[in-house]
Amino acid sequence: MISGTTGVRRTLHSEIVDAIREMIVDGHLEPGQKIPEKELCDRFDISRTPLREALKALAAEGMLELLPQRGARVAILDEEEVAELFPIIAAMEALAGELACDRITDPQVEEIRQMHERMLSAFNQSDRLEYAMLNRAIHMAIFDAAGNAALTALYRNMELKIRNIRHTMRQLPDDWKQALDDHNEMLFALGVRDKVRLSAIMKQHVLNTAEAVRHSMDDLNGPRFAAESGS
Repeated sequence: MISGTTGVRRTLHSEIVDAIREMIVDGHLEPGQKIPEKELCDRFDISRTPLREALKALAAEGMLELLPQRGARVAILDEEEVAELFPIIAAMEALAGELACDRITDPQVEEIRQMHERMLSAFNQSDRLEYAMLNRAIHMAIFDAAGNAALTALYRNMELKIRNIRHTMRQLPDDWKQALDDHNEMLFALGVRDKVRLSAIMKQHVLNTAEAVRHSMDDLNGPRFAAESGS
């Protein structure tokens, strides 16, 4: 059964939705994969009815596709959706970088610097899951430093739609090098509070990721999945 409460108890429905969403964004359920309903019912100790209500909620978020008479599967981004979503996310990251340079404190910069060092260590140890977690933590720390709750909420919602793709897309060595170079430049620009430079780097970083996603998408069947996580 899913665990209980912290403070005010969340509903069982919310807990199931959150748990399945996390399985999707962490790559445990891959884009295009059919949802294993019986397995999830057993795992959460629930009947099909609450599970299917949770699947409907996730479909409304765009995380799943409901298949008539066949259950549901994890949504697959197509090239049109990539072309629509990534420029919006890039613009939000650019704005967050600009705002963060005006507001960030030295201790916050140091915290991001430490996460950056741990991310490099994870990459060198081929720990792609740790790398992806720290990569996201760095971006979220910049949004937190920006101090704009509305921007952060919008970003979280949009970023959820692409996070599972980042975990499963195919990346070439040049993609990894570019991602690491981008992060080094981001850290430097943040340290000197160069808002113009940081804004431009963060925007281009997302657009570079979009290009890598497009390169990893099969013309007929969507993304070509690999075991490694994305940038």
